[in-house]
Amino acid sequence: MKKIFYSSMILFLALFIISCGKKIEPPKIEKYKEYKDPIYGFTIKYPEIWMQLGQPGNAQFYQSQSVKDKFISPGQPGELGNEVLVQVKNLEGKSFDEMVNEVRDEIKMSGRIDAEHQITVLDKPALKLDFTIPITTKMNMMGYKILFQVDTLVYALSFAGFGDWYNAYTSVFDTMLASFKLPEPKPKVTEGWVASNVISKYETPYFVINYPDNLNFISVDKGKFDFAISLQADRVDCSIRFDVFGAQGLSVEKVFEQNKAKYKKTSGQGEITVSGVKALFINYSVMKDIESRAYFIVKNDKVIRITMNWYNPHKDNYLPVFESIVKTIVLK
Repeated sequence: MKKIFYSSMILFLALFIISCGKKIEPPKIEKYKEYKDPIYGFTIKYPEIWMQLGQPGNAQFYQSQSVKDKFISPGQPGELGNEVLVQVKNLEGKSFDEMVNEVRDEIKMSGRIDAEHQITVLDKPALKLDFTIPITTKMNMMGYKILFQVDTLVYALSFAGFGDWYNAYTSVFDTMLASFKLPEPKPKVTEGWVASNVISKYETPYFVINYPDNLNFISVDKGKFDFAISLQADRVDCSIRFDVFGAQGLSVEKVFEQNKAKYKKTSGQGEITVSGVKALFINYSVMKDIESRAYFIVKNDKVIRITMNWYNPHKDNYLPVFESIVKTIVLK
């Protein structure tokens, strides 16, 4: 009787040892579900039998809640498995490199970075960090993090597993990464005034311009100038004006130096070429929400001054149109 008991015990222990040391085989995942983040709009597919246990902007995928608990407290007893994270963070004044260094430091607090690779994700440059975190003397957590920037957002995709679970699920990780998609860009909705696609030509004794035909000519007092004309959009503070006066033998640089002190609350200056001639400009502001720019050009001893004003909250409606008019100028 004792012989039978001991034989049974040996058989049980043998089966226990074999089961404990059994290698994790790659899973056969037939169906995947799609997760769409309600805030950032990204999508990713994950095994149908897995669970999404995160929050918007911090998607977390595991085989079960018990596996997630094990990742939260890896040193405690628990169910082994895998973890996939998709986290989105705003730069909030930091650079992408600073965000990457924070991730590096976080990994190094409990483990090591094995390698770094420059890769591409959705045609965007990305950094891949391979890491290992020791859990026990016989088991490690292994994985990799992929980081890339989209506008002011940093995306961090993390794939990890305990021991053999990591190697067994690499194909699942590859499938999930390949399924990851960014949201489709929303079409830009233009509010307010929109320039007409119909272009008209206006010729003066000094230059020729092309302009959208829904800009209106406004009569201005030329005063001491040789010529003055203004084109206005839908607001009186959104216009482009041309004044012509004598250069008195001065170069455009001298004219610019003599005039730039007249402009207050300046925010920069620059140089462009108009009809093959150097033009200098200065940006300034005359009142809240109204931005302005003045160009100075000298041709045939005449100064052509171009003044733009636009409503800054709708800058994209006005400034590109006024700039395009300047580009069409043909000097005489």
